Amino acid sequence: MKYILLFLLLSFTIASHSQARQDPFTGTWKMESRESNDELSFLLELQVAEPEQQLLYPAQLSLTYGNFHAVYQLLLLKKQNGQLAISRDKFAVKETPFSMGTWTILLNGTMDLVTSGSGASTLQVNRLVAKRYGIAFPAIGGYSEDDRTTVIRISDFLRKADIVLKKTGQQPWVSADAGKILHAFSSPAYFGLVDTLFTRQSAMDIGFSDNNISDNDSVSISFNGKKILDQVDIDKKTPSLQLKLDTGQNILCFFADNYGRVPPNTGKLTLQFGEGKYVLDFTRKENISAGFIVAKINYFPEGVEKTTPESAARRIITEKIQSRVTKQIDSITVISSEVTLAIWDDAIEDGDSISLQINNDIFMPGIAVKKKPQFIQVKLYPGENKIFFIADNLGSIPPNTSVLEIIDGKRRKSYMINTNLGVNNSIKIIYNHEAGN
Repeated sequence: MKYILLFLLLSFTIASHSQARQDPFTGTWKMESRESNDELSFLLELQVAEPEQQLLYPAQLSLTYGNFHAVYQLLLLKKQNGQLAISRDKFAVKETPFSMGTWTILLNGTMDLVTSGSGASTLQVNRLVAKRYGIAFPAIGGYSEDDRTTVIRISDFLRKADIVLKKTGQQPWVSADAGKILHAFSSPAYFGLVDTLFTRQSAMDIGFSDNNISDNDSVSISFNGKKILDQVDIDKKTPSLQLKLDTGQNILCFFADNYGRVPPNTGKLTLQFGEGKYVLDFTRKENISAGFIVAKINYFPEGVEKTTPESAARRIITEKIQSRVTKQIDSITVISSEVTLAIWDDAIEDGDSISLQINNDIFMPGIAVKKKPQFIQVKLYPGENKIFFIADNLGSIPPNTSVLEIIDGKRRKSYMINTNLGVNNSIKIIYNHEAGN
């Protein structure tokens, strides 16, 4: 395949099912808005996945206005309790009948969680406004005459509309794409997450670099979910700090709190690991006017093998496929480059959990099979694709059973998945890309 390793880690989904209280941000949020002088409404739907380490939230945003419809992927980052920061860039999964291009950058800043006395929850957008974003916006004149008004209205909406999303569903967004967003090398776009750093040093020094600009910019820093610096003025001398690293993965979040007198923020943070050094820099083109930069730092002492939760998930699923008999239950041909898998338990919900392997690229461990369907979007390669279904347990009523529905546009086909600790199921999907052209 095109990647040596393209994986999905959704083990955090399993952990969330065992929690008595669901994460307040995960689920579906919606909004409908119409200006008094406009006949058309803006429809927004935000689907938020379970977070990694209660910090990184993959999300998908749908936007509809008149005949324009788009789906974007983005990353949300917990800044503090009750507040998520929004990634500067959004990746367009779908845009029709035209593309908004970089205009989506205007929807930036934070989303604040507000819960009413009745228990209803909303996410309210507060923007960080900048004069420049490090990238050119599409020229309005480049759009057709029929589309120009729509582009202007959408860009104005993203830039300044009062966006308040109401929570309408508790089910987290479940998709192969959610896992890809969490890792820089598999992400479809840069969402502020830098390449994972590895070190044998047990501690890390952090300090602010000289940015040669004085305009009252302030920044905050959290480390493994704990705020260590809050709204620090980078124009003032701030001493370096030393942070002790946990064995395995550590997550450092560098936030731009404001853009000072001269937007955008110009903060720079230096990470020092012994002789190694890395800089998180809001003046770099890809970070201009961003609200955050995130670094994953993996610490492994001398003599300890460099392993990650992702590689462990891959190894466990691969071992289960190799050690068990796999029964292929069907082979189908589709003409879409992406299909949706719907998985649920149509009998008694008895604690069944399954893992998926899609081709040799994507690994989805521990999906709890519930009465309510879970939907997983799967991108296909031209030609043959293979999906393995592996039982993690037998639930309280053996064997491990679930219903699978494959949705290809308007076409649907259902199967009974029947696995146990000795037998896997698989389905072959042949993507006929020439027929779809």
